[in-house]
Amino acid sequence: MSTIKVMAVQVGWTPNKEENLRRALDLIERGFQQYGQADIVCLPEFFYESPTYKNRETVGEPLEGAFYQTLSRCAAAHQVNMITGTFPQKKDGKLYNTCLAIDRGGNLLGEYSKVHLFDALDRKESDYLTAGRRHGIFEFDCGKVGVAICYEVRFCEYLRTLALQDIDLLAIPAMFYRPRQDQWDLLVRGAALNHVLYVVTANQYNKHCFGRSQIIDPCGLPLAQAADREDVIFTCIDTAYQKQMRDDLAVYENRVPEMYDIK
Repeated sequence: MSTIKVMAVQVGWTPNKEENLRRALDLIERGFQQYGQADIVCLPEFFYESPTYKNRETVGEPLEGAFYQTLSRCAAAHQVNMITGTFPQKKDGKLYNTCLAIDRGGNLLGEYSKVHLFDALDRKESDYLTAGRRHGIFEFDCGKVGVAICYEVRFCEYLRTLALQDIDLLAIPAMFYRPRQDQWDLLVRGAALNHVLYVVTANQYNKHCFGRSQIIDPCGLPLAQAADREDVIFTCIDTAYQKQMRDDLAVYENRVPEMYDIK
């Protein structure tokens, strides 16, 4: 499929996780009413439930919990593929920052748990989260999608690894905090430009997070950007254009991998 209709939902976390899901569903419904059918929807990181060191024993749910069940029904009802954003997944006595890929029938295609945990500034996610150990790449009927979660946009090695798998779209669910709006713009647009990729970002919007969810073309130009509120954005992307830009710029053909000793 050369054209992919992409939607991103900008919604913020509150202490009421049922209400958070309801607001996300309302925004998805609004997006379909406003823009018509989409091929894929992306939601933010931890918009449903937000783990911390203090609440690590009381948050989280297994894969088959309310988060998946609710979004599975939504995907099937709207016949849309979904990058669900993330939820704290309980598995084998551990807590993971997990994103699900759901197809148009509401079926689970796979899961991706954040690999690069945010152990920086005044935070240490590894105190309460366990890192994943697999790449986030999913084959939907509309194309191949790679997933990087929030902080992972800073890891160019990981993004290039995804890009080398011929993904059609990079999805970045995020919980990017105020006041680093300028860094966010540079990071997500730079990811699109440096790796010659379409990028969809879904960031939380609340008193802690600034939103600025975007859909960006392979030249680093925003095609759609959310307003300063809970919002939904939409655009059509052309995977043939991404391929043409890669051919023209030749940044993949001209790589010299034997020169890159980055371990």
